[in-house]
Amino acid sequence: MIEQDLFDDALEWASFAPAGADQKAEMVLLHQSADATSRTVLVRFPAGWRRAMTGHQPAGEEMLVLQGALSMSGSTCRPGEILVVEPRATRSETGTAEETRALVWFSGAAGGWTEGPASEPGTLGVSELVPGVVRPGGGALSGAVEVRDGTDLGTFTADVDVYWPLLGRWVHLAAGEAAPAGEGTAVVRHWA
Repeated sequence: MIEQDLFDDALEWASFAPAGADQKAEMVLLHQSADATSRTVLVRFPAGWRRAMTGHQPAGEEMLVLQGALSMSGSTCRPGEILVVEPRATRSETGTAEETRALVWFSGAAGGWTEGPASEPGTLGVSELVPGVVRPGGGALSGAVEVRDGTDLGTFTADVDVYWPLLGRWVHLAAGEAAPAGEGTAVVRHWA
């Protein structure tokens, strides 16, 4: 099990420059698969961060905004919501008004930003984090996302990430590994 307080003052942030952005952002790599095709990243965008260009990338992305708000392609994601971006979805007018912290799950190879819309673009949308399945399995993204009671999660048949919003606590569990007890609801990202 890998565990992290996502609001810990001791987090070691690395600066990075997203393609086409007017400022750098910061990230903490929390976990990645051995082949680096699935990654969990904590990202911090500065206030006023902006990427005006339109483009797409081959990786899918699911984002929980922990504080602040992020807008992309006319949709805005805030705490209590999830932004789901399928591979090759058209991304435009992306930005933050205030400092924004987000937990992001990437599936697919890193990089590959291409300007303009894809010939067969994926979809992009924001959903509320309500109890039950938020994003079912199948389709363009691997795994699934659900919201459950976080006090007794038990074990899972595949690798998962679990985030307890009330605690600001994140864990990565290997298949069969027992989840620690949490408090309140938990967002579970199944990797298969």
